[in-house]
Amino acid sequence: MKQRILSIIPALLLLLGVLSSCDRHRQIPVPYVYVNYTVYLNNPSNYPLQVPGNYLILPDLGNHGIILYRRTIGEPDDFVAFDLTCTNEPLDECVLSMDSTGFYLECPCCGSRFSVWDGMVAKGPSRWPLLQYQTAYNGTTVRIYN
Repeated sequence: MKQRILSIIPALLLLLGVLSSCDRHRQIPVPYVYVNYTVYLNNPSNYPLQVPGNYLILPDLGNHGIILYRRTIGEPDDFVAFDLTCTNEPLDECVLSMDSTGFYLECPCCGSRFSVWDGMVAKGPSRWPLLQYQTAYNGTTVRIYN
């Protein structure tokens, strides 16, 4: 009996190692907030979104606001939308903002930087990408939802 238990221990340690290595790929839990919002591109205040590289901050949506960023023209993924909550400490009151280059979102609390193109971490201490919302673009409107 004792020999059988000793033979199981290496298998359990291996399993524990595999499970703990999967943890680094898990998304940190940013609080869920229901989002279903439409941006009308014909609205004069939204005209900048007709040009790639421009963005719109929607401060009253998501956890700490949402950024809607225009990546391209004529592609299925012209727009991306990210929650402006830093994934390093999602329960803090820190709100991400665009840096001076227009390529990164920065956290004023921990200094993490995220690519506005895909939400991936460009500089830590955060290890997780930004919470991304779904977008649907039909030529005149962009729907942001989850």
